[in-house]
Amino acid sequence: MHAGLFHEQFDTTVRGPNNAAMRLGLMLGACVWLALPVASGAQGLPSPAMPMGPNPSECEIEAALLGTTGPNCPPVAMQRPAVPPPATPPASPSTGRPAPVTVPPLPGPTAMPAPELRAAFRVEFDFNSARIRPESRTILDKVATVMAAAGNTRFRIVGHTDAVGGDAANLALSKKRAAAVVEYLVSKHQIRRDRLEASGMGARELLLPDQPKAAANRRVEIVNLGG
Repeated sequence: MHAGLFHEQFDTTVRGPNNAAMRLGLMLGACVWLALPVASGAQGLPSPAMPMGPNPSECEIEAALLGTTGPNCPPVAMQRPAVPPPATPPASPSTGRPAPVTVPPLPGPTAMPAPELRAAFRVEFDFNSARIRPESRTILDKVATVMAAAGNTRFRIVGHTDAVGGDAANLALSKKRAAAVVEYLVSKHQIRRDRLEASGMGARELLLPDQPKAAANRRVEIVNLGG
């Protein structure tokens, strides 16, 4: 259980000086997923986000966690997936024409919830431990730089494990690892502790449910909680 390490809610395209268009989608090289809130599982977190690559840039992290990038980053275009056309209603048996569709009225004015921004990172720990391995500190240093420039924005750090081992042990380990990330960001980069919270999911939200022991399930997810 030595940890590792965004769903189809946003399509993110990055255009840079050396690449005409690099699509950040279902790719593990430098993958960014921005997700709409979709309740599933404990704590009401959305379905698991695809992981970023092993060495994401600050621009990629900024786009994933803040939904925007600085002036020195390649422009990022974000758009919602195309809305599928409405289904054709069944024909009326008497006229052969489509039958009218009755839509119940909404109870009142509703506003679309703000998109939830989150990203999953490959953060390595010592085996069965919450000690962050040296090679993963570079990623967290970049995350801290983005957080430091985000004002009073708060973030939730969520630890995930694979399904190897018992549930209680996995849950405890994921919480300890999330807390270790918080402690690193606070002590090394002076991110205010009241801007961060830690939680663990153990193996409750596997990224690959059909491969419960896969390394990709071991990840640290960061969720933007707003100001």
